[in-house]
Amino acid sequence: MANFITYRNQGATRNRPLDEELVKRLAYLEKMGITVEVFSGGQPTAEEGGPRTGSTRHDHGHSGDMFFYRDGRKLDWANEQDRPVFEEIVRRGKEAGITGFGAGPNYMQPGSMHVGMGNPGVWGADGKGDNAPEWLRAAYNGAPSGKPDVVAEVVAAANKPEPASPQIPILGQAQANAQPQPQPKPEEPKSNNGILVQAFNKLTGSNVQVPDKIFGAEIDDINKGFAGLGDFAKTITENDQSINNQIQASARAASGNRNVTPVELQMLSSYQPMSKKKRKGALSGLGGYFV
Repeated sequence: MANFITYRNQGATRNRPLDEELVKRLAYLEKMGITVEVFSGGQPTAEEGGPRTGSTRHDHGHSGDMFFYRDGRKLDWANEQDRPVFEEIVRRGKEAGITGFGAGPNYMQPGSMHVGMGNPGVWGADGKGDNAPEWLRAAYNGAPSGKPDVVAEVVAAANKPEPASPQIPILGQAQANAQPQPQPKPEEPKSNNGILVQAFNKLTGSNVQVPDKIFGAEIDDINKGFAGLGDFAKTITENDQSINNQIQASARAASGNRNVTPVELQMLSSYQPMSKKKRKGALSGLGGYFV
């Protein structure tokens, strides 16, 4: 129990103590050398049942009606000497987060004041704001806004999500750190030119290109066909000695092994110069024979 608060509400309808949070907000009174006497304190809510009266501001001790004392003397807002003290009580109370004050002629007992929580404002007779005395209105409106609830601040801070730290996309960071890569050279188009065509182009400075198709046939198929013919001619040429030996043996046998000059057959390779051979009965491109 706060030493600066005395309860005189045991026989009153609102006979409960003040809420602990309100008591904490009233702690500035002790620093001012002020003590209070509560004659109307807390009460149950209408739903809870039990003795109660007036507005809901007093529910659960969130407000109290009280007298103020300094140096053992009871203060009165009607006294010009005491009024600055009441004005200071209102200003500091608002700074501490107290939201409601009521006082003035024809409102409760002379020199008393309602202090507590609820909707912000001041009032006088009949609980109306228009009846609030000028000193009360000026003290309340001239004071800075009340301090937020300390408990609420702590809870809000604990539940407030931490701001997300800025993230750099992995792909973007990798691209930023990556060195420029050389671009691959475009693949050169495939050429069908043989050695002869390449030599011709080099000697003449031309750019003759063998097409992919000749008379509708693929150039690769044509090259394969000529390669097969060349291989056939080469095979015959490489075996001409064996053929001649067989012919000579047959000729000697037919003449009774007489000393005669048999016919000699020699195959001419398709790749030998034609000026060195006297060709008869030639098969085009495959060579020929002579006697």
